[in-house]
Amino acid sequence: MLCIIAILFTICLVPRAIAEASVRTCEPIKVAMCKNIGYNQTGMPNLARHTLQADADITLQTFSPLVQYGCSSQLHLFLCSVYVPMCTDKVALPIGPCRGLCDSVHARCFPVLHGFGFSWPPELDCTLFPAENNHEHMCMEGPGERAPPVGSIPLNATGACRRLIKPNSWVWVRGSGRCAQFCDAEVLWETGERRAAEVWLATWAALSFACTLAAVAAQLACGDRGGAGERALVLVALCRCAAAAGWGVRAAAGRAAAGCAKDSTSPARMLLAHDGLANPNCAVVFLLLYYFGLAASVWWVVVAGAWRASVLRPPNPPGTMARNDRHSSLLQLAAWGVPAALAAAVLVTRDVDADELTGTCFVGNQSTKSLLALVIVPEAICLLLGCVFLSSGLRAVLRKPVPVHTPALLLNAPQPHTDQSVLRLGAFAALYAVPSACILATWVYEYAWRDEWLASPVPSSEPSTHAHPAFWVFLFRIFAIQILGVMVAVWIATPRLKALWRRVTGPRKPVPPKCPTGPTQAPLTLHCYATHPHTIARHPYNPTKYATYRPPQQHSYRKPRHYHYSAGETIL
Repeated sequence: MLCIIAILFTICLVPRAIAEASVRTCEPIKVAMCKNIGYNQTGMPNLARHTLQADADITLQTFSPLVQYGCSSQLHLFLCSVYVPMCTDKVALPIGPCRGLCDSVHARCFPVLHGFGFSWPPELDCTLFPAENNHEHMCMEGPGERAPPVGSIPLNATGACRRLIKPNSWVWVRGSGRCAQFCDAEVLWETGERRAAEVWLATWAALSFACTLAAVAAQLACGDRGGAGERALVLVALCRCAAAAGWGVRAAAGRAAAGCAKDSTSPARMLLAHDGLANPNCAVVFLLLYYFGLAASVWWVVVAGAWRASVLRPPNPPGTMARNDRHSSLLQLAAWGVPAALAAAVLVTRDVDADELTGTCFVGNQSTKSLLALVIVPEAICLLLGCVFLSSGLRAVLRKPVPVHTPALLLNAPQPHTDQSVLRLGAFAALYAVPSACILATWVYEYAWRDEWLASPVPSSEPSTHAHPAFWVFLFRIFAIQILGVMVAVWIATPRLKALWRRVTGPRKPVPPKCPTGPTQAPLTLHCYATHPHTIARHPYNPTKYATYRPPQQHSYRKPRHYHYSAGETIL
């Protein structure tokens, strides 16, 4: 009886297997999750009875959070071998996983699924797969689990590093008490994005350094000190030049030499720098970027304050010292002392760390608390103060009464030479605030979303996508930081280069005044009833106006003067 049942069972299964083998054809893998897995051909139906790769792709998307959680380094291969099995023309049946590979993944990932309230899928039952790979049943055994070094991560599976995305890319550092990323690990950014960002950074940093250096050199060659605002403008250019030099040090040293450091527990292992004092190149880059970048922001506030003072107060009499000049010592102390104090605080707390995208050492690249306290808050205060000065000065300009046309104005009274420089100073301060606000916005964006980017996704039965940083935002930050240097350089170098060119080519020849057309106009004669008439000559350079008449000092006129004009013209 048993023999008859076995024969009937064989008769039923063999044609079915032959039919499946006859309709299964190898085709290129179209599922994005299983590309570059080690083979590029698959056949349908798969081991889960899916007849289309699109159906298998939808099912695999439900496992994406579990793969990103990193419970097993072989989970990715195991899932692809089940839902997108290997196919070859030499073997009729699909080549799936071996039972040992399934058992290894099940032992590591089932507790995670069970902890979130999910059961192990029935199509992934390990008893369905061959026990070993042989000539009768071909299967994939897998490369084996890549166990982290002993003591590198907490013993419990729910430790600090296990709560991060791709936990195999992190290591627990006992000295700092936090997780550190491997130097070459791709956690948030891929290799192509890193290379593009490095080229972008090197290009704009070189342009900013060249422009600011030329502007400072032109200013020194001209030797014109100017007022407090002009001097602060030059110091902004100098700080931006030093910051661009910091980017140049990073590009010259390379990513590994400037942004990575050896692990203290395992010198052969390179980690992304999380303690700037352990790498001299990292410390130098941090000091140039952070100290001079923050000093440039403080000097911009001084520029905005100097413009406001120039607008609200009348020009100082010749030979007197301006109010900003009297407080120059306090301004110097604030502009250089505050960034120095903050930089010292960063070094003492060992918060210097490198970012994954460019490998540049700064503060707050791996700590949101440091980013908020040492980057966002100081820059926000500088931006707020500068905007307050700008708005106050602009309001004073708009409310300033229109001057009455007095005889002195109509008689070609000379205008102050500083009006043009004050206007240029205010325009620069306003334009400088736009990229600064954009840079601050990118830092706030990173502060608000970084923890979610690095958090391990929660397994779910529904397809989900993990939050990922926008690449263009970080490229825009690099551009905005460097364009500040280019902007201040252009603003300084334009009048300085003109003055230098005039000095080299010699003084310009005076242009003789053009002769007025028409009949010659007679001089204006004013008759005063109290005394004798006075004649006012025409202005030597502008015949349409008259020179200012001032009566002799020895005469005293008690009665009000009344004038009439012999030339038939009226002066208001």
